Amino acid sequence: MSDNGASSIPPQTFVECGICKGNANISWFCKNCPTSLCDACATTHRTTKQYKTHTIVERTYTVLRLFGPAKIAEQCEVHPEKDISSYCNECDVPCCISCLVQNHQRHEMSTIEDKYLDAEKRLNVYYKQLDTDVRPTVDKMEDQAKEDVKEDNITVEKVINDINKFRKDFIQNFNRSCDDLITGVNQISKKTIEAFGEIEKSKKTIESLKKEIEEKIERGKLDIIKYQPPKLDSLIPTIERHKQADISFEPSMKMLEVMKESVGEIKSRKIEREEMDRSLRSVHVQKLHSFDSKIGVTSLTTAGNNMAWVMYFRSPTMYLYNDKGTVVRSVTVGGGEGINDMVITQSGEMIVTCTDKKVRCVSVSGKVSTRIDTAPFVCYGVSVTDKQEIVVCMGNQGDKVHVAVYSSDGRSKLREIRGRDGQGKHLITYPYRVVQNGQDLCVVNGESNVVCVDERDNVRWVYDGKQAKLKGSFDPSGICVDKYNNLLVTDMNNDCVHYIDREGGLIQVILTQEQTGLLFHWGICVDDVTGHVWVGNIVNKVATAKYLR
Repeated sequence: MSDNGASSIPPQTFVECGICKGNANISWFCKNCPTSLCDACATTHRTTKQYKTHTIVERTYTVLRLFGPAKIAEQCEVHPEKDISSYCNECDVPCCISCLVQNHQRHEMSTIEDKYLDAEKRLNVYYKQLDTDVRPTVDKMEDQAKEDVKEDNITVEKVINDINKFRKDFIQNFNRSCDDLITGVNQISKKTIEAFGEIEKSKKTIESLKKEIEEKIERGKLDIIKYQPPKLDSLIPTIERHKQADISFEPSMKMLEVMKESVGEIKSRKIEREEMDRSLRSVHVQKLHSFDSKIGVTSLTTAGNNMAWVMYFRSPTMYLYNDKGTVVRSVTVGGGEGINDMVITQSGEMIVTCTDKKVRCVSVSGKVSTRIDTAPFVCYGVSVTDKQEIVVCMGNQGDKVHVAVYSSDGRSKLREIRGRDGQGKHLITYPYRVVQNGQDLCVVNGESNVVCVDERDNVRWVYDGKQAKLKGSFDPSGICVDKYNNLLVTDMNNDCVHYIDREGGLIQVILTQEQTGLLFHWGICVDDVTGHVWVGNIVNKVATAKYLR
């Protein structure tokens, strides 16, 4: 076998041409279509204008490099001196000739070449489905979204203009009404000023009469006998007084409500909240499937496509299961005593917390590296924020326990979360699991409650399970968030899941033992695409179910 292992695979091994369907001289592979090609069709493919940009390679390269997770010439892990030559279908592992003799006699076997070819065919079908099924649907959604955006922009502009026009008219009318009130008040004030004028006039008349009388008496003439001054009551001005209440201002107690009604409201075509409310009124658990896992289930992480990763804190290996209970893949995180939790980033990397106080990264290619050393703290739950920050639960250090937020590369600790209440007391005493919900972090805190904190580490709410009124004490273990930003929290002591809204209120107790057949609920995750929830326990049981109609 050559260094790249190509010489061990005949180019024409039971494969047909993707164009002419013949099986002679299948030596080529188009990476764009993708499909296997015979010599004649490969020549036609290269010269046809429609396919000139396609990349055509030898099939030996395709089998070894394009689809296979490893080289065929890779050495056996159990017998490093031997090359892998076969694949045990029952044990789902590659084998060398020594493995065949020692551990896999009478097992159903395949050649390693056939397994690669099977994988190639399977991926060919999947690849074509991406173009024939998935991509057209996504493109149609994109076109519709563009039309919606265009239509929304026109509608929004019109609505904003209407609102501004209404605001202008409303303010003008409001100002006019206020001006009328002020004018009325000023009229009342004007009457008071006029009254002062009448009083001042009477005072001057009185002084003038006094002076006139003094002069007449002083001169002592007889005309004083016939002098008749004005009547006294005529000197007192007539003033219509008003009560103080007449000039008081008493605004309506319902002014704000009236203003709100007069302003109106905007109704959106996108009624997600109404849809969510209808869904919440239709919580109904429908068990789909259950199966035995290879390990206990202390943590579950959805991988999409009806698959989820299963982890157990005493095992260094995690298994990817489909919803029928079949192992699709396994990953062993070397160096760790066991895996506590795992999260998948936007780029497809796995961030894994291990019991040896290390946070490791498993790349898309399967390479394992240490991302964060959390010593002296033990690292438990892990999450990734929408900013791609890594959030890790730290425990086993007395009053120093906290939730640490790291940069995406793990090189710097950005902040510590301890859950500060209104009195400055730290409520996070034993962080075990953590998820992001909007801009908040929700932490499973020991065996007692769930604490929700905002970006400034202020406690927004605490859920202690008392709303559920169950017989046993609340023992939260696993937590996840669904597409409605509601939380699902496993309760190991009561064999159920608490479905909690974004404000920490209980919606309903679901996924009970009667509904799932499980005891001691621990790990949990939700596939937002399918709406299916996965629940597992420590005794190697997993159940899948739907919980929203």
